[in-house]
Amino acid sequence: MGPTDLVPLLRSMARMRAFELGLLDLFRQGQLYGTTHTCVGQEMIPAALYPHLDSSRDVVFSNHRCHGHYLAFTDAPATLLAEIMGKQGAICHGRGGSQHLCYRPHNNGSTTPGPTHLTPLTGGFFSNGVQGGGMPIAAGVAWSKSQTANGGIVVCHIGDGTLGEGIVYETLNLISLYQLPVLIVLEHNGWAQSTDTASTTAGAVLARFTAFGLPADRRPADDPETLAQHLGQVVARVRGGQPFVQILDTCRLQAHSKGDDNRSPALIQSGWDRDYFDRSLKSQQPATVQAWQEAQDEIRRMTQEVTARPDTQLQQTQVYAPLAPGSGAANVTPWPDSAALSARPQTASSRINELLNVALHDLMTASPEVVLLGEDLADPYGGAFKVTRGLSTKFPSRMLSTPISEAAITGLATGMALAGQRPIVEIMFGDFVTLAMDQLINHAAKMHAMYAGQVCVPLTLRLVSGGYRGYGATHSQSLESRLCGVPGLKVVALSRRHDPATLLTTVVQRDLNPVIFVENKALYAQRPLVQPPTGMAALSQTAEPGTYPPLAYASTTGHPAVTVVTYGGLTDLVEAILEKLLLEEEIECDYFVLTQLYPLTTDRISASAARTGRLVIIEEGVPEYGVGAELAAQVAQTVATSRSADIHTQGLRISRVGALPLAIPAARQQERAVLPDETRILAALREVLA
Repeated sequence: MGPTDLVPLLRSMARMRAFELGLLDLFRQGQLYGTTHTCVGQEMIPAALYPHLDSSRDVVFSNHRCHGHYLAFTDAPATLLAEIMGKQGAICHGRGGSQHLCYRPHNNGSTTPGPTHLTPLTGGFFSNGVQGGGMPIAAGVAWSKSQTANGGIVVCHIGDGTLGEGIVYETLNLISLYQLPVLIVLEHNGWAQSTDTASTTAGAVLARFTAFGLPADRRPADDPETLAQHLGQVVARVRGGQPFVQILDTCRLQAHSKGDDNRSPALIQSGWDRDYFDRSLKSQQPATVQAWQEAQDEIRRMTQEVTARPDTQLQQTQVYAPLAPGSGAANVTPWPDSAALSARPQTASSRINELLNVALHDLMTASPEVVLLGEDLADPYGGAFKVTRGLSTKFPSRMLSTPISEAAITGLATGMALAGQRPIVEIMFGDFVTLAMDQLINHAAKMHAMYAGQVCVPLTLRLVSGGYRGYGATHSQSLESRLCGVPGLKVVALSRRHDPATLLTTVVQRDLNPVIFVENKALYAQRPLVQPPTGMAALSQTAEPGTYPPLAYASTTGHPAVTVVTYGGLTDLVEAILEKLLLEEEIECDYFVLTQLYPLTTDRISASAARTGRLVIIEEGVPEYGVGAELAAQVAQTVATSRSADIHTQGLRISRVGALPLAIPAARQQERAVLPDETRILAALREVLA
């Protein structure tokens, strides 16, 4: 870069500073709501870096202090201000605000937000306010880019306060292992909100990265031309296929957020005294003065124009992405009924883990975008329950047997899904999903709605759940209810009553949303149940697009005394009890096996409960705040307010059975005492039948 290149750098820095100071003025005037984190003092970093990026093929993941990065990448300040103010033309329709931004350049160069989630992700910008949470997602996008030859890279911005987050180090390990084209930019301003990071960061910062075998460099961000020349070389190196970590010492001149600044005035003043742009402005450097005047004028005009726009309005229709194109008619059951199951010898004779294995083989053969991730999945082991046997041999480049890093694995898969892959994650034991909760709840589940439908996350997370195997307190829980109630997530449960291969294939191929696919470990050695339960007939099903309704069985005589609902691995136990009641006491029931645990589909269950006046729900997890609690509440509310309800609804009786509120013991007799058993299920049935 020559001497004349300083002018565009100054203009870029001036625009960022004028924008950020303008935001603070709007807050003081009461025209902005919420929070904002300005980058005043740190503008040199994006100004020097982003001229070397290509928005059509590079992807940026930023953090809460993201405005400067966005402005440098998009050159669209009005869309950002509209987003922060909640005005028309907002890049995320006002849903993301200051911290949660998404920009996907259209083919025509327009910055107007729109439904681009079905187009491949080539270039783009994402930010999220959860510190470090974007790193594994950035790595997942980089993995997808590493499978192509377009030279695109991923830039991930973090701050020095983020060095306390464990997800950072899980992800550094993956980036180094897979040699992903990621440039990590650590903006080291010395403060994590109100805390001096020297008091929270042990050891040498640079060594934290080089310990993973990652090339890294640390230098001050104090001269724009020198920094731009260096970062150009760094970007070229990453384009060559090698990750890199760039630590840049800088200074945050404003408060963490608006006015919460407890630093000493002397410390802040020393930062202003060292600031390149402010010193240049005070010394009346002509290029700097002109750039500052032009930036102020631009931001002033833009603010007036955006402020006059109409407000954005809340839309409640984009929580979930629609079905993938060509996925079939709306009213088609996404799995065969009992008759179809009977006609498939392989389904009738194979164990469920074998059928899931066949489905994974078929999916990966038919769809090159399907990628499988998880711990100990590779041959010859083939996974803890042998569901992935043979896949690493047949698909070595698309079967990642990963480190023990549930959070990073889930984030990596989220990035892959953003980039157009169809990742399938196996969580070896469902208990470990707690380690991935942030990635699921604050990232994967929110992206489609928070980013105004511009992206989708077709991630399938296979959750190996449940007890009755003697594995003890940390390997036997049924925690799927803890993932219910999260808008944007779907939770689907497999049972012996489902066709495992068809249900899994439906989720992976048709659903563009993150889906938790619950597999009770007790099912793996069993075979699907083909014939309906004794004394019952399977009812035909229709499914709304993107939903998975419960399987329904009605008493053949049409005189049910009670409505019974369960899911997962309990069908054998429940159905044996119902058969006993029928044969010994002639008590008939309507019987439902839930498929989609969240969002719940309760219409048919409510109608049955209205007829019988009795509802018993059996689940393996703790019933307090569980799936059964929500189901009971919805059914009771529906029945109580139904104008067509008959006399039975005046006395609707509900009972729930689940695990006792104890840590699940390892000893067989103690485990059986904690988990649902015949005695407690019969007691619940007799209670409502009395």
